[in-house]
Amino acid sequence: MTTITTRTRRAKKKLERPKKQYALNQCALYGIRGLGELAAILEWKENPVDLERFADRPYNYRAWTEEGRAIQAPIESLRSVQVRIATLLRRVQPPEYRHSGIRKRSFLTNAQQHLADDPSIKIDIRKFYPSTSFDHVRRFFRNDLRCAGDISVILAKLCCYRRNLGNAGHLPTGGVHSEVLGFYCHKRAFDALLARAEGRGGAMSVYVDDIMVTMPNASLTDLEWVRRLFSRSGIEMHRGKSRVISKRAPKTITGVIIRNGTTHAIAAQHRKTKELEEALVAELNLEAKKKIARSLLGHLDHIAQVDARFKSRAVGARGRLAALLK
Repeated sequence: MTTITTRTRRAKKKLERPKKQYALNQCALYGIRGLGELAAILEWKENPVDLERFADRPYNYRAWTEEGRAIQAPIESLRSVQVRIATLLRRVQPPEYRHSGIRKRSFLTNAQQHLADDPSIKIDIRKFYPSTSFDHVRRFFRNDLRCAGDISVILAKLCCYRRNLGNAGHLPTGGVHSEVLGFYCHKRAFDALLARAEGRGGAMSVYVDDIMVTMPNASLTDLEWVRRLFSRSGIEMHRGKSRVISKRAPKTITGVIIRNGTTHAIAAQHRKTKELEEALVAELNLEAKKKIARSLLGHLDHIAQVDARFKSRAVGARGRLAALLK
């Protein structure tokens, strides 16, 4: 029996932010038929036949609860494989409506899609990663990426947290690949939602599990249509967080408030800067004071990015604190 070795890595692999992207059918993961091909594409250095046994190891994840949220994080050897999968999927040209994890798109560009003077539908998917099941993942590799059936199962095993090592797992909440893979597992539902929005002269955006549609005459009927659409895809909307926002009401999306067609920072950001300014004055320890100053500048830059009226305040603060931070 071949022994699988686990290499100690000095630093965690990081996700690239690809400059050049291509169609899904040009992805390196597309149409994989055999284990040898899969091993080469995943840059697996061991015997290809050991890939599935590697995926089935019972100690591949650390699981714990943090502030009421279940976390499943892969150990480094599995994480490296998941980084490779995520990297290849991130090289696929994303649709215009996706704003998370993409070069030159952000929480702010996501919010800016909804400046129109129309009502909006705010959609929150309940437990997005746990709701994205092993079967969702397997079907994506089999039906969308056209991999062989056994290869699709192995890829799903490599990508999913499975408490009992059966086929009843889901995307891990602490997986570096979960965001991009979760998106592609549900892209057909997102595309259908986009078609409805654009058919009504509106816009739609996706930022991980935060989805918003802005269009003329958006109503509770539309919200119910979305609920049924997602239900057919095997995902559930969070009823407490999904709602219709009237055209005159402020909209909050990905930490940005939209009011009268312009973007504003949320109140919590302003409160935090005030707290940091007070802490900076009170702090006597030099290193602690520098740490507070850096945090303050970060919050001021964030506010200025969202609301240009605060740019001069951020620039002024950076000038005043330059000597302290030398």
